[in-house]
Amino acid sequence: MKFGRILAAVAVAGSALLAAPAVNADPLVAQQQWKIESLTRSSDVWDQSNWAWDPNFPVVAHESHEGANQKWYISDDGTIKSVEYGWCVTAIDGKLAGRPCGEFDNQKWKGEPHDGYHNWQFRLEGSNRCVTHNGEFKELILTGCEDVRRDQRWIISKA
Repeated sequence: MKFGRILAAVAVAGSALLAAPAVNADPLVAQQQWKIESLTRSSDVWDQSNWAWDPNFPVVAHESHEGANQKWYISDDGTIKSVEYGWCVTAIDGKLAGRPCGEFDNQKWKGEPHDGYHNWQFRLEGSNRCVTHNGEFKELILTGCEDVRRDQRWIISKA
């Protein structure tokens, strides 16, 4: 089963709330928005910055403020897209940054559930590298996937 469908099923089961999108609705508006929160630091969430760092526009761990740059679309095609900017989470030299979406291997993610779908690891497809918390206000990085690493675990909830 695809990652996006699993999340949708978990959300529907958890909330028992079904909403049908309008026939002519924008597909992105009709998609469920998600918050991705650190298991290690519960106040930190994925945050799509617009900062001119190396690389430009890093995805960072930032204290939650409920802004649109902390909300994400998670798609069946393996992409994770920023609600605010429409950029896809992209692996660049071991760090995560927002980039225009395309059919790129460095934008394909596989969510792997742990603890009965309570928390997840995000693995770059075709690799053994997982998204890792690197400290508050620092870009998220890729390191070797290890099931025991709590800094590689993320709680996904409706935004």
